[in-house]
Amino acid sequence: MSKDNSLIIKLLFFFSGIYILALGKIFLIESGFGVDPWTMFHMGISNYIPFTVGQITQGVGAIMLLIGWALSIKPSIGTFLNMYFFGYFLDLNIALNAAFNLVKPSKSLIVSILYLFIGIITSGVGYGIYLNGKLGAGPRDSFMLGVSRVTGKNPGTIKTFMESTVVVIGWLLGGPLGLGTLAYALSVGTIMQWTLNHIKLPQRATMRTISESK
Repeated sequence: MSKDNSLIIKLLFFFSGIYILALGKIFLIESGFGVDPWTMFHMGISNYIPFTVGQITQGVGAIMLLIGWALSIKPSIGTFLNMYFFGYFLDLNIALNAAFNLVKPSKSLIVSILYLFIGIITSGVGYGIYLNGKLGAGPRDSFMLGVSRVTGKNPGTIKTFMESTVVVIGWLLGGPLGLGTLAYALSVGTIMQWTLNHIKLPQRATMRTISESK
């Protein structure tokens, strides 16, 4: 596999993972069960400053990047791309949903539960796919991976701890806490870890076989 093809596949993993992750937030919002911890935290901040949730996401990402840098966690190009594009995709999806009503507000318990499951699963899968793009983690996940290396704990365990901590802070800021928030905090790390283990970049040998068969 050529270097150009390898980079294209990495970019596809990276950006598709980020978009899937941002899309999952819409289902969580429309479920009515509360949003994920970080979005809850960002929405809590939005109660006090006049910026969109996506813009606040970018700002918090920049702060996390600086904290990670202070802890000798070196950012990669993917860290900066994630910091900008996740916030952009989040605002884009929110705007598209508001304009075209793509994910209709839930009017029944069954639909709310379905939205919650879709939101949690797509978020966990999105995390794993973009991390397996090997372009580097976003500010929060870069921090998570750095702590994982220092402590020897797997990334899923560290992420679950971080998400649970942010729940408390987000609630204090007035973010929308619900049962879905807790379900997300306790399960998304496991889904992310499964994705990291099972949805990976094609191996060079596999790609060579595919190329030779054409």
